[in-house]
Amino acid sequence: MKIESNGKFIIYNGNVYENNEDVYLKDGQKVYEVIRVIDGVVLFLDEHIERLKKSCNLIGKEIGIEERTIIDNIDKLIMENKMYNMNIKIILNYHDGGFESVFYFIDSFYPDKGYYEEGVKAITINAIRDNPQSKKINDNFKRNVKIKIKKEDAFEALLVNDEGHITEGSRSNIFFIKGDIVFTAPNEDVLMGITREKILEVCDDINVEVQERLLRKEELVSLEGVFMSGTSVGVLPIGIIDGKSYDSSNNEVVMKIKDGYDSKVEIYINSRK
Repeated sequence: MKIESNGKFIIYNGNVYENNEDVYLKDGQKVYEVIRVIDGVVLFLDEHIERLKKSCNLIGKEIGIEERTIIDNIDKLIMENKMYNMNIKIILNYHDGGFESVFYFIDSFYPDKGYYEEGVKAITINAIRDNPQSKKINDNFKRNVKIKIKKEDAFEALLVNDEGHITEGSRSNIFFIKGDIVFTAPNEDVLMGITREKILEVCDDINVEVQERLLRKEELVSLEGVFMSGTSVGVLPIGIIDGKSYDSSNNEVVMKIKDGYDSKVEIYINSRK
């Protein structure tokens, strides 16, 4: 696997390499984490490190790198590249010959104001992850979903399992609004995103009821709002799913949750500058 970074330097096994040097990861079991850097501050770093450890455990491995080394490698990557507002990808690879790690900046898309004001388009596809709770690299899954999204000119795909239940997005967690209640899939059925975790905290803070259950695809017609969550997008309203329109951007519950999450991010960043 070739590393494709948009920074000038990457950190491979703790050493700095120029991006023009070809760095390949060996065949093996790879887990990854994507973290966002805002104004030089790594957003929710402790939570990302804990999820990285969990991903390793779910494939039967102990994390092969010290927590202090993870932090040092991130700091080194930011300083070497002088990039302070971009996403970093961490890959840990367990192969027959041992272990390797790589830290590098990746192309990052942050939706502008218009996306949040209008909502984005989504489609549903019949697909499930091999291990939804582990951030394990699966190039075939990613490639196939990307093709379908591009074909439909959509922003995201909602995954529907064999029983007809919507679990999560291909690169996000999904939240549904009906009345004053928020519905989202149970923990065991999804990748437990860091943004998702913070959104659940916000809902608790503002006394919004959350029910964790799987919704069937046919229940989409009865919803009043839908939004996706993720490292780059935060809380992003979904305006269309399979051709049906939702006024998610103006939904009062969605707006309260978005404001609460944005405030949580701002407080975190300001406290660590």
